[in-house]
Amino acid sequence: MNNVILTILVIVLSFVLGMVISHSMAAKKKKAEITTDFLESKLSECSDLTTCSLEYVNLVKYKEGSLPLLTKRSFSMIYSAVIRAGIDLSMAKVTVAPQKITVTLPETTIQSIDVDTDSLRFYDEHNALFNWNDKEDISEAIKAARKDVEQNADLDRLKNQARRQAVLVVTKLIEPLAQGRELETA
Repeated sequence: MNNVILTILVIVLSFVLGMVISHSMAAKKKKAEITTDFLESKLSECSDLTTCSLEYVNLVKYKEGSLPLLTKRSFSMIYSAVIRAGIDLSMAKVTVAPQKITVTLPETTIQSIDVDTDSLRFYDEHNALFNWNDKEDISEAIKAARKDVEQNADLDRLKNQARRQAVLVVTKLIEPLAQGRELETA
């Protein structure tokens, strides 16, 4: 009878000891996983993060050539373009300290300006006898629209909004992994 009780007691104590050791090893493993390399690799997997986009609609007046009726062509065009702004998370720098995680984000950039060719509407067209090529005109119209966006759209405001959104996204992404550390995103 004593051997049975002793055997049961040894089994229960072994089970409890195994659970305690397993739990402490799991806790150490979780703390060990949160490193600078780990967080930078997670951010790098996201790569280009578009955090803000803007649909921009405007009117462009285009002129080419100098001799009226012979070489001078002109038209007015309404177009729409989608501008994307964000950051390249593969360039983010992470510092992990015992009490704090610091994420330094790269500069916010305009990632793309896409002129919607289906949105092009031409008005007030003046053709020339010796300057008439629709394919070149469409190409020039798209270039003119892109240049208009670069000059007239409020790209700085868009980049500032994209920056604020990027900070929010990165904070929400890393906060669950911080394990009680303070998180600073700059």
